[in-house]
Amino acid sequence: MTAGKTETVVISKCMEFRIKPDMEQKVLIWKTFGCCRFVWNHLLDERIGYEKVHKGKLLNTTPAHLKKDNPFLCEVDSMALINTQLNLNQSCRKLFPKGKSPKFRAKGKDKRSYTTNWINNNIEVLHKGDSDNYIKLPKLGLVRIILHRSIPDGWRMKHATVKETASGKFFISLTFDVETEKKDPIKEFDNVEAFDYSMPSLIVSASGENNITSSDIRWYRNLEDKIAKEQRKFSRMQYGSANYLKQKHRIGKLHEKAGNRRKDFLHKLSHDVARDFDVVIVEDINLQHMSQTLNFGKAVYDNGYGMLRTMLSYKLQEKGKVLVKVDKFFPSSKRCSVCHDVNHDLKLADREWTCKSCGTYHDRDKNATKNLLDEGKDILNRWASGDSSLILAPSGVLSGKKLHPQAHSNVRQGGE
Repeated sequence: MTAGKTETVVISKCMEFRIKPDMEQKVLIWKTFGCCRFVWNHLLDERIGYEKVHKGKLLNTTPAHLKKDNPFLCEVDSMALINTQLNLNQSCRKLFPKGKSPKFRAKGKDKRSYTTNWINNNIEVLHKGDSDNYIKLPKLGLVRIILHRSIPDGWRMKHATVKETASGKFFISLTFDVETEKKDPIKEFDNVEAFDYSMPSLIVSASGENNITSSDIRWYRNLEDKIAKEQRKFSRMQYGSANYLKQKHRIGKLHEKAGNRRKDFLHKLSHDVARDFDVVIVEDINLQHMSQTLNFGKAVYDNGYGMLRTMLSYKLQEKGKVLVKVDKFFPSSKRCSVCHDVNHDLKLADREWTCKSCGTYHDRDKNATKNLLDEGKDILNRWASGDSSLILAPSGVLSGKKLHPQAHSNVRQGGE
């Protein structure tokens, strides 16, 4: 690197906008969804048959040979079909060695989206007035777009994803390559915060400044009665009728309202936390396992803790800060934060307990945040001193390669 020049890196940025296609464009978008599903299913069938005969080898055919017998595939964007093939290849490489295979896509249940690549300005945002903006897309032509924010100069477009939501709205996600100054992670940690996952209230903070109450969350639960009422109406309608589609979109709007409220709250929370703290410490718990084995599906997925961790990781990374993940087997709730004695008899229903060794009375969540804070600081000090058992991932997450020394005994006791 030349002296006096700062090192730069290229990162990907994504911006989502709502688009308003006319009826002719909507029909072509729907055709593209169907063609992508058609290509996925036929190529998957070919790859499964080939893999049974040639173990360990992946058939890499393109959608071109399908167009001979199915000319309707020529009506849609060819890059959308190619991206479908590439996504399928990636799924097959991941699942075939495990003895599994990707699932076939069913009509009416498939994810309604497709991705096309930027080539020779085939995707371009055009301004024809203060509020009259269009985006040029392959095959579709000019589609009206709602630019709620400007696209910075110097951002190079990479690809675009068009999708239709359950409420019948259309959106486009534009992905850009952005050249930015490389920020090395900080080594001095002045402001450190720890969060413990709490199912009723999302998180409990070590400082007590970022505690969330149950009234702040429960986005799906608050709309659950309305959704159930609309679904009862939906169940009595004739499949495929006009009222059937209207009611389907009406239910989709309610689900989107809950999702939008959730994302809005978590974006604001993660922004404030990334601004105020240099390091954030969280627990690397398996939310999917918790929701399935403990029958906490709605409670776990409604609060969006996994989404919050993802937002914190990239927002902290952009500022040169660090997200520390403590091993999921670390007994944060069972360990006394004063004497560090582990209470193996603690059950999930016990929200308060007294340490048998030192007699300290603990609130379960408050005690867990203190333990997470101490463990996270220990991880930071080891990482700063060059401990090879720790790794800082490209996503900006610092975690250990090995289990915590107490993890194995904790697993034998049944975990948290």
